[in-house]
Amino acid sequence: MSKRLISLAGRQFSKRVRVDSQLGKMRNLVKAADGAMGDETSPGPHLPATCQLLDTPIKSRCDKKEYRVIKLENGLTALLVSDINRIQQSEEEEEEDDDSDGSDEDDMEEEESDMETEDEDEEEEEGGKDCKQKPSDTTKYLAAASLTVGVGSFEDPEHIPGLMHFLEHMVFMGSEKFPKENDFDFFITKHGGHDNAHTDMEHTTFYFEVQERNLGGALDRFAQFFINPLMKQEAMEREREAVHSEFQMALPEDTYRVQQIFGTFAVEGHPMGKFTWGNEATLNTGIPDEALHTKLHELRLKYYSGHYMTLAVQARLSLDALQELVCNIFSQVPNNKLARPSYTHLEFPFPTDKFHCLCRVVPTKEEHNVEMKWALPSLLSHYQTKPLHYISHLLGHEGQGSILSFLKKKVWASELYSGNDESGFEHNSTYAIMSISVDLTDEGFANLEEVLCVIFQYLTMLREAGPIERVFREIQQIEKLKFEYAEEMSTVENVENLSEAMQLYPPAHYLTGEALQDHYDPKIIKECLDALLPETCNIIISSKTQEDLCQQTEKWFGTKYCTEEIPKAWKERWASLPSNPDLFIPTPNLFIPDNFDLQKPEKEVPEYPECLVEDERGTLWFRQDVKFQLPRTYCYVYFLSDVTIKSPRMAALQDLFLSLFEQQVMEDLYPANMAQYVYSFLSGNQGLLLKVNGFNQKLPQVLDLLLHHIENFGKTLDEKTFQEMRQQHIKGYYSSVLKPDKVRNDLRLAVLQDVHWTCLQKLQETKTATIKDILEEFVPHIFSPSNVRVLVQGNNTREEAKELYGLVKKRLRPPPEQPLMELCTNELAKGSWAVRAKAVNPANTNTSIISYYQHKQGSLKLEVMHEFIDMVMEGPVFDQLRTKEQLGYHVHCTNHNTYGILGLSITVNTQANKFSASHVDQRIDAFVEEFVRTVKNMGAAEVAELKETLTSMKQTIDLTLKEEVNRNWSEIVHGEYLFDRLKKQVDLIQEFTHKEVVECLQELMNAKSPNYKKLSVQVVGASDPEAGAPPSLDALLDKDGVVDYLLPEEGEESCIPKEHFITDISAFKEKLKLFPPTKIM
Repeated sequence: MSKRLISLAGRQFSKRVRVDSQLGKMRNLVKAADGAMGDETSPGPHLPATCQLLDTPIKSRCDKKEYRVIKLENGLTALLVSDINRIQQSEEEEEEDDDSDGSDEDDMEEEESDMETEDEDEEEEEGGKDCKQKPSDTTKYLAAASLTVGVGSFEDPEHIPGLMHFLEHMVFMGSEKFPKENDFDFFITKHGGHDNAHTDMEHTTFYFEVQERNLGGALDRFAQFFINPLMKQEAMEREREAVHSEFQMALPEDTYRVQQIFGTFAVEGHPMGKFTWGNEATLNTGIPDEALHTKLHELRLKYYSGHYMTLAVQARLSLDALQELVCNIFSQVPNNKLARPSYTHLEFPFPTDKFHCLCRVVPTKEEHNVEMKWALPSLLSHYQTKPLHYISHLLGHEGQGSILSFLKKKVWASELYSGNDESGFEHNSTYAIMSISVDLTDEGFANLEEVLCVIFQYLTMLREAGPIERVFREIQQIEKLKFEYAEEMSTVENVENLSEAMQLYPPAHYLTGEALQDHYDPKIIKECLDALLPETCNIIISSKTQEDLCQQTEKWFGTKYCTEEIPKAWKERWASLPSNPDLFIPTPNLFIPDNFDLQKPEKEVPEYPECLVEDERGTLWFRQDVKFQLPRTYCYVYFLSDVTIKSPRMAALQDLFLSLFEQQVMEDLYPANMAQYVYSFLSGNQGLLLKVNGFNQKLPQVLDLLLHHIENFGKTLDEKTFQEMRQQHIKGYYSSVLKPDKVRNDLRLAVLQDVHWTCLQKLQETKTATIKDILEEFVPHIFSPSNVRVLVQGNNTREEAKELYGLVKKRLRPPPEQPLMELCTNELAKGSWAVRAKAVNPANTNTSIISYYQHKQGSLKLEVMHEFIDMVMEGPVFDQLRTKEQLGYHVHCTNHNTYGILGLSITVNTQANKFSASHVDQRIDAFVEEFVRTVKNMGAAEVAELKETLTSMKQTIDLTLKEEVNRNWSEIVHGEYLFDRLKKQVDLIQEFTHKEVVECLQELMNAKSPNYKKLSVQVVGASDPEAGAPPSLDALLDKDGVVDYLLPEEGEESCIPKEHFITDISAFKEKLKLFPPTKIM
């Protein structure tokens, strides 16, 4: 697999979590702004004297947005993105809405996307829909802006590592114009928004999205980061804790640990070798606070200068209106006229004598990996050829004749990644890294020399073949298709990408620079291929089996490692490798489409999916796309079955099957994947989910091929492959068990759900699984589901949708005799309860705590009241527990829908060597008590404004067909089919009163309420991490109970009585009643 997807490695992300125009008001704003700036239809824009017009970016054929690039007098370059065409689209949709339900446009605003940023898959098995969904075909929109400063961690002072990252945190802490410490965060959150920032090696990026009508206020506050931020010393002392917490969370991650070691291979004095995260030691030791405070302000004045900055702003305003906003606000950013930092004078950071070595590393994960790296001169200027992308396409190919295909047949590898991830760590103005990373099986690790030989054989073949224009043109064609027919990304993601691209490319190529390969340059491709030699390679081997050999300790992450010369025998063998007939250049890709015609709309296209087929084996839902007008189709299939609910063994067998299936289809389906056909086969709460999407022309072939492989699963499966895959699965479970937040979520669901099999249970079951078990006990159930549910949506006709359904139905066998088991939730006993467990990894300080408050069976009205409470709580909980009390880096509240039972939670990830679990639990309780009072004392105007914001959070328009499809699919999966749920919720928001919200909140979160039910799950990290080490996999497998449950220590002050600490979940659940099966309709 090519590594071209942007990696987060090398970036230090700073919190700001979460992700709001009344349309009539917005139209008036556009008209007013346009009137002030002149008629947009006149020959050329009316540019104020304060800016210069630059080249307009080249855009794709499907891109309806308008662009303008301006340069302000202070040197700041701004890209204005006008999505004004969406206003016309929204007007048309609104007319349809008016005809159907008489809704009032002035009551309609917008919403955000998925808000659970801390742990994206935390609620993946919750059993209910995401409580914050977006509607389709409504009139609201999120505006967004991103500003990139062309300076990053390379400018850290030698004696204060991580200071540029700390500076990025500090500018959020109030400004002269808006002095309140978290004013920007509060403003963004209040108006349905989200903001964040990250520091890379040569740039720092800040971005946000917000309700469109609040864009002006948001931009004004945003600009103050760079005009006159306060950065008070007392705020510095608190935010330093946040930086340290961020580092503590990164500490157990092998990617960052290896990255820091790799930096030691750089020549002394090159910024590549710096520790860029920053932590308590670097920002607190050896430098007085006064001096640190002074240095922060010096760096801000030196580097946060207008001529280093690129800004992208996107909204449904005209270009003139956007220009007026940007010029008026950002012209105030100072320009210090200092020369921009440059590193071209530095010597190449990786001299061969130091770089060309073998490095052994002891990872935290129970995995074997080998990574081969080559250091090349910077290739940023060759962006129109992208030579490393050409090479990584071949090295990372997974089809016939590829490196990975060969290694998998030998059962030596499970995954291979190649290329350059385009982060600042791997590609900047001083160098470019080309890497090949292979996840090895146990046998592959034992045959490491052979694995390396296979890779060098392939590289030799590529060098001898030289650049192949046919391969380049195929890559070029695929990238062109991706660009021309791309679905819209979120506004905030779009502007973030654009502001960073503006640092690298000329204005005309702001959109195409990263996306396209326009120029075939065989010379530069050959130069790169010729550089990938055995004698210039750096090899990093990661495995816990090397612990005795690794006697060095990396300074910052504490990783054990060692370096040595590459064995002479290896080098001699590499110098005369024979060719390998099993390795060859990929054949032409037959899945690349050539027909992009759009189907003519049928006379009346329903607003929501319609049921085309309902027969004895299932249902087919269909909606033809007439909105996005792309030649794409989504086909989702749900095979409903309860076999995995009945035992953890069957759940473990299903997980194994899915991994084995992925291996089986890899060779045949990889070309389809390269041609932008995306497929996945994964587990749901009640069966298996098969998802396919891509260009509609060849999607039937892809679906048919997937179904064929399911039908014929196991015919080529051998014992050796199975054993290695089972071992990889066991290691995957092991890695999950080491993460406190994963264990926390597992334990919470184990208590709440009638049936929930944890990673720990499946780990124990997997160790005894056999091929026979999978083929005889599990596989026969796949095509014998209770029924199937299918959704086809996109560029298709009804008949084509029925044909896709037919491909599924013809393979189905008779269903089981027993009806499908219903999924239910346990009703907690009244009062406060706790599950406290010791983290499995005694070398990890991270403690993860969730206070979950269970309510009752949901209704549409109760659901929106819960969302109102969650929305109101989000800003205060972060401000109090994270910013003021510094309990942890990740603090957030979450709405829960567990099989129709509603609840709300507060999560805090902290460090055991700073705060006890009981202390954090007490502080959460104290916050909740104050929050209940705050909501009770709200005035009518404030409640009305917040209700308006929640309404807007239900009415953001879909940017992509995928968003609309996924929401419709959620209704189908959960069997509720309330496709107009969001419209109904909007009406209910207007209905509920302040009194009802207070009563709901009192019942849910007031400890004195007779129906109060709280579950605190606490996975406690190590208070002395230096004294511990992760348990070995074998030790974990030999242990029956795995989780060590804890009780409060003697004398410990706890809000929860000792007798309410659960040490046997199964016994506890036996005493609980079940809520009846519940659907929120």
